[in-house]
Amino acid sequence: MYLVANNYVADEGHFAFVLVGKETIEFAPFKRSQKLDVLARHEISSSAEEMLPKGFAPHDCASGQSAGFVKIGLRARTYVVLGELP
Repeated sequence: MYLVANNYVADEGHFAFVLVGKETIEFAPFKRSQKLDVLARHEISSSAEEMLPKGFAPHDCASGQSAGFVKIGLRARTYVVLGELP
């Protein structure tokens, strides 16, 4: 409801990280480009999985206490992977 109220609409050319706190919600939108893109959990191949740190579990939504981002280079692009560390 927060994103709709703030007129945020996702599309193929953009992605956003949504940060939900106890009393606040923030979102950080990004334009996809050759310099920065997001690699969703369902898009992670075995070659991309090998680049992730040991114990890092990719997720589409991660808990604040264990959330993390990993930057990897794959197919001549830079990607950010959202996930959790134990």
